[in-house]
Amino acid sequence: MQNCTRVSLFALVLAYSAAAAAAASTQTGDGVRESVREQVLVAQKNAQISSAARLDSYLAVIPVDSPLTLLSVDGLEQFLTSLSFNENGLVGYSTEAIASELSYSQAHRLLSLFGAERTLRLMPGLRVENEVDLDIHRSYVQSGELVEDHMGYRCVARATCRESTEFVCMSGC
Repeated sequence: MQNCTRVSLFALVLAYSAAAAAAASTQTGDGVRESVREQVLVAQKNAQISSAARLDSYLAVIPVDSPLTLLSVDGLEQFLTSLSFNENGLVGYSTEAIASELSYSQAHRLLSLFGAERTLRLMPGLRVENEVDLDIHRSYVQSGELVEDHMGYRCVARATCRESTEFVCMSGC
């Protein structure tokens, strides 16, 4: 009888330990996801261009080597008119001009202005022209992401993404 009790107690301890480990693993995963989300929001809010007003200021004295100059006149107009900002910074944009005109490294430079380079992983059609492009492609496209950005959706209101071809609705919308 004592042996049976010990075995039952041991089984109970093992089951409890397994359940506790699974719960800790879930909490850690959620904690990591939340930590990454916070980092993303900080990057968006503190990007060089994080609002329509900051965009206007940037465009008033646009640097000669600005990544925006990599786009054609039509592509730049299309990209700029597609930008959506809220208190979290950039929360959406059209990928059409970027995907059709730029390489991975060029798109990375452009999206870095807005703290949005992580969305490269969602963008189809970017060119790989050199080793830098290949490195960026590998690091963004082939890596997993814990942030909720959505290709094929547009930020239309706070916490509201709607289907829209060639748009990205970003975390923080």
